[in-house]
Amino acid sequence: MELFAALRFTEDENLTGRVYWYITPFPLKEGERVLAPVGPHDKLQCARVERTDSFSEAEAPYPPVLCKHVLAKLGDREIKKGVFDLGGVRYDDRHFTRLRRILIAREEGDGVGLSVKKIDTGSENWLQDAAQARECVLLFGKEIKEAAALILEIVRGDDPDEVPPSVLAALREKLC
Repeated sequence: MELFAALRFTEDENLTGRVYWYITPFPLKEGERVLAPVGPHDKLQCARVERTDSFSEAEAPYPPVLCKHVLAKLGDREIKKGVFDLGGVRYDDRHFTRLRRILIAREEGDGVGLSVKKIDTGSENWLQDAAQARECVLLFGKEIKEAAALILEIVRGDDPDEVPPSVLAALREKLC
């Protein structure tokens, strides 16, 4: 049995007239808002849960092998105490940054037990290292608020002069 959620993407005029079935790895309630991938590029969008139900593969409202998965409840950004996800932040009129790609913490030790590449924002090439990392990144350091703000500024479309175009493109690819 799989837990399915019927989602309505209320912020996208191309999708509002329909309900789409997604598999959800966690329980949801009617009316909750979630983040889920949409379209061929799996851009994250916000949806409202219309209903949930468990189905066997044979009874499923949509073939499970073709279903996408709900990624998170909107606003769920604390991974563990003191470690936050930069995903789930709106970067244009309907899309949100990807979850589980870049995490932030004040101190390196806050990331204990997480399988991530740890990068100190005090190092000279921290932004380039974060952009090039294949795995999830944990940014930490005294400048963490400024670092997070810079990354979100880049994702939203600003092009700071001090950031090379290849780094801008890599960060956008990682989080959009």
